[in-house]
Amino acid sequence: MTLARMNISDYLQFLEPIQEQLNKVYSIASLGLTVLICLWLFNFIVGLIQRTYSVGKAIGGVYRNYFHKYLRQAILGVLNTFKKTTNPI
Repeated sequence: MTLARMNISDYLQFLEPIQEQLNKVYSIASLGLTVLICLWLFNFIVGLIQRTYSVGKAIGGVYRNYFHKYLRQAILGVLNTFKKTTNPI
């Protein structure tokens, strides 16, 4: 007869160990998710750095092979135009 007269709060006491286990599982799952997100962000940043380096190297190679000689001559020509000549006496 005492089982019929138990309140809901009495039944909830039986669920406390299950709740504690679920809290542990949730804590471990959230830690795992946090680690995965950190690793993904690290991989994303490294990928951006690698792509930026590759694009810069390609653009620098094109500049060095095709434009550097002409641009250097033009800049030196402009600088030599404004250069003061000193005549030693």
